[in-house]
Amino acid sequence: MAHAQICSFPGRGIIWNRLKGNGTEPKNIGWGSSSVTGSANANVNLFKPESENRTVGTSTLMSTSFLADTYQVVGSIVAAGNKTITEAGLFDTTTLSPTTTLAASLTASAVAMTLGSSSGLPTTGNYYAQIENETVLVAGAASTTLTITRGRLGSTSAVHASGVPFTPGADGGAAGSGATSEQTATMAAAQGGSLFDKADFDGIALSTSDSINFTWQHQLTGA
Repeated sequence: MAHAQICSFPGRGIIWNRLKGNGTEPKNIGWGSSSVTGSANANVNLFKPESENRTVGTSTLMSTSFLADTYQVVGSIVAAGNKTITEAGLFDTTTLSPTTTLAASLTASAVAMTLGSSSGLPTTGNYYAQIENETVLVAGAASTTLTITRGRLGSTSAVHASGVPFTPGADGGAAGSGATSEQTATMAAAQGGSLFDKADFDGIALSTSDSINFTWQHQLTGA
């Protein structure tokens, strides 16, 4: 059972963009292995993405309490090695987000950080990124030294140890559709796109070639 299952703030941007005829259906499943719990609406990516490719799920509309009130995605991922999976999410692209790590610890008030690599990061700012359960806003071009604004989208600024993952994430196309958004950089599908929803759960230990079959449901409530 999930500790928390949420539709992210970028995910809500995806919903409205789809109503406007924009964007891509968020039915691509990715997973991760972080020990961090407490998925929240502010999340823009997984806490610690794993290396397996995201898989394209099968989506359907279902009638649970009333006509077509539930959106469901079903799909599985196969483990490429021994690992313990603790989180999963739906994304609007199959491409993995570029993930690196902090090269030095980060205090709760720091506004600059050092990364182990800048490979694959957006070449211009501003863009959101996930550091454990904090979302930050990154300014400037791809570099191993970045300026950040802390605790964005309602998340809380926190201390982070050297070596924890740093993963960028998009805003669900909010800025591109004229909504107010701090993100101005283009986060293309080739850079991992946007997180629609996320869940974290008790660790599931897998051996090579083991798989998890996921069923995601989003239900509208009320009549």
